[in-house]
Amino acid sequence: MTTRHAFHTRLITRTFLAGILLCTNAAAVAQTAEREVRLGVYNNPPKIQLDAQGNASGILGDLITHIARLEGWTLQVVPCDWHNCLNALENDRIDLLPDVARTPEREKRFQFHNTPALYSWSRIYARPNTLNSILDLQGKTVTVLNDSIQLDYMNTLFDSFGLDTTVNKVDAMEDGFRQVANHQSDAVAASHYFGDTHADDYGLVGTPLMFQPSRLFYAAPSGKNLDLLLAIDKRLEAWRHDPDSDYTAILRHWQAPSLQRHTPVWFWWVLGSLGTLLTLSLGVSLLLRSQVARQTRHLKASEERLNTILDSADAQIYIKDTQLRYTYANRQVCTFLGLNTRQLLGRSNDELFSGNSATSTRETDLRVTRQGERVAIEETLTSPVTGETSTFFSVKIPLRNDRGAIEALCGISTDITAHKAAQQTAHRLAYYDTLTELPNRRLLLERLQTTMLQVQQGGELAAVLIINLDHFKRINDARGHSVGDALLCSVAHRLRSSLSPHDLIARLGGDEFAVILQYLGRTTDTAALQALRVAGTLQHDFSTPVIIQSQPYPCAASIGVTLVSPASRTADDLLREADTALHRAKEAGRNTIALYEAHMQRDVEERLSLEHDLSRAIGTDQMQLFIQPQFSPGGTPVSAELLIRWTHPDHGLISPVRFIPMAEESEIILRLGDWILHRACQMLNMLEDRGTGLPLAVNVSPRQFRQPDFVERVRDILAETRANPALLIFEITEGILVHDMQGTTERMHQLSTLGIRFSIDDFGTGYSSLSYLKRLPLYELKIDKSFVHDALDDPENAVIVKLILAMANQLNLRVVAEGVETREQADFLAQHQCQVLQGYLFARPMPFGQFLEQFGTSHT
Repeated sequence: MTTRHAFHTRLITRTFLAGILLCTNAAAVAQTAEREVRLGVYNNPPKIQLDAQGNASGILGDLITHIARLEGWTLQVVPCDWHNCLNALENDRIDLLPDVARTPEREKRFQFHNTPALYSWSRIYARPNTLNSILDLQGKTVTVLNDSIQLDYMNTLFDSFGLDTTVNKVDAMEDGFRQVANHQSDAVAASHYFGDTHADDYGLVGTPLMFQPSRLFYAAPSGKNLDLLLAIDKRLEAWRHDPDSDYTAILRHWQAPSLQRHTPVWFWWVLGSLGTLLTLSLGVSLLLRSQVARQTRHLKASEERLNTILDSADAQIYIKDTQLRYTYANRQVCTFLGLNTRQLLGRSNDELFSGNSATSTRETDLRVTRQGERVAIEETLTSPVTGETSTFFSVKIPLRNDRGAIEALCGISTDITAHKAAQQTAHRLAYYDTLTELPNRRLLLERLQTTMLQVQQGGELAAVLIINLDHFKRINDARGHSVGDALLCSVAHRLRSSLSPHDLIARLGGDEFAVILQYLGRTTDTAALQALRVAGTLQHDFSTPVIIQSQPYPCAASIGVTLVSPASRTADDLLREADTALHRAKEAGRNTIALYEAHMQRDVEERLSLEHDLSRAIGTDQMQLFIQPQFSPGGTPVSAELLIRWTHPDHGLISPVRFIPMAEESEIILRLGDWILHRACQMLNMLEDRGTGLPLAVNVSPRQFRQPDFVERVRDILAETRANPALLIFEITEGILVHDMQGTTERMHQLSTLGIRFSIDDFGTGYSSLSYLKRLPLYELKIDKSFVHDALDDPENAVIVKLILAMANQLNLRVVAEGVETREQADFLAQHQCQVLQGYLFARPMPFGQFLEQFGTSHT
């Protein structure tokens, strides 16, 4: 009777006795406490390990924890190293030990359940480029876990190959990997679960040497804890074929991180199959040393298993003679070539392929058969069946006879077409913009670094251009992202058409592009002239509107230029210089070109200094609020607009046109906006105290308005100052209306509930849809002074003003005309029913004290 059969007999007998005992003592069992199970845990992640709380974790740890929860066991974790874990199990100091491979020797020492908890195999790990075959271990040192199945196997393997290899034994897998990393050992044998997960951490790689497929179990002391093993078997048997089981979920959870970090799964299956082949071949070799009578039977069985394995491998495996004719080919080769084995054997690739496929494979094969090289190479072959081209990673080695002469070639070719495609996709995602398919900032910086090196080594000078589309944001906000994306793609196409192939075009993000111009000459003057000519050509190309969905859209651009010279330091410095020049071009009125000069950097530093001063000026005497009254056509003050002035201690009066955009680009506008609103509320209180209820209009910046807590901050300021919100008018721009329409509408309605009214500033200069006027709680429209100024001289402006006034009248909206400077302008506006006039004709902006004296009484 075999050991396995004896085990089953004992298992059935004990199961029967256990059943009787359970039946006769059911009442007593029902009253007993939960079963306490001592679980040995050694560190071999991801199969078994301790988590941060000291509980069993890993694949087998999570599995037994889940079974214990279902069975009502209480797990008592006993940490130990592998050798001590085995001793503790054998001496009944623990009840269960996970991750035990079942061998005849261990079946004598321990008790096992029937259904494997996990399938695994072993693998040798080493430092990169040190091991490729078992023969490379001659004279080397291999580290193995003490009392592991790998230990016995490695000793047998080395004896079979006649290798003089030293075996080190360690008590923990980490120690083995650490020895190899520290050059104290040449290789370490380990379970592929631990090795594939942790090899990278020690700078090691998995070698092609795979061996010893094994089944892993939970083991109990011999003759004990039969009920635990039966419960484990019951759960595993129920879960093993269910793809949605808890068992499958645990495997998927622990195996996914390891699989994602390493070579594709199909590659390891190929090597795993070859490892199995090696194991079988070793077995056959050992059996051949026994009696001749059994030799034929074992060889035949091995051949059948070998053919099954090789035909199941997801790779082409073949042998060719020295004339490069096939003498063996597995099923994958036959399928690719569209031939059966009989049709293929004896033929060469010259007969099967044409063109480059035949030539390249022949050259590679001759290196193996004539020079004895081991060749590992990527090959591109076209299938004679489908005509599709595939990429293979081929490893070819010479096969020698007893005299050392090469008599054949053995090759393994793995189809990596899908893997290569995935690599190419990943490369494009890493280095190219997905919308325009232009290089991105990462690739631009790499190419710019290369260009700098060429220039520093004596090559011709180069230049960097940064191109920013003027007013792109307005188009994108008004017409939507689909139009904005189409505009960006059209710009990318124009850039490709206008520049030479050796110039690099990149998209930096948003509406900003960059260009590296090369070969511009050897002097600074020549290079600058050439760069400016190219920039001028691009600017001219951008002057033509882009047609999208039958609508023309302007795509004028501002361009900053800087030269790449031997003095250039870093790629980041060059981009910063080009960006500085770009800002200078925008400050000059947009749609212009600026060449970087050293003083521009000083301007940037001055701007940063001014921004710092602005932040410190808020709430001080440097900041003053002026008021400009607004009048009815009859000359009666009906409201006023609050305007800010900044008097710098060193630079004097600084225009809002300069410092408001600066504040808008940073967080300063939020503090400044709160301060202005707070002061406006205080002014309203002072006016009401004098009996004057004039409303005050306060400009609210887009960035301030879009803050999530803007409404709450307004409530807090009103509550603190106790100002009348009905006297507050918030002036907003059309840009706010087209950006996040839903959020804008919600905020406006919330503020309207408080009593605050809204005015659209500079109406008619933006891209907003007139339908918004019906949906939003608006009080008034402000006609931009550019329309008012030319209304009497420009018929088109006059028509625009009349249309705005007529439309506002129909919608019951008040209209304020800005920039009224002459009596003729005032009469024209009054004639067309404009209710409110504002401008130098009536009053200039004045300090609040002066405003109180002139207009701060109820009888003014």
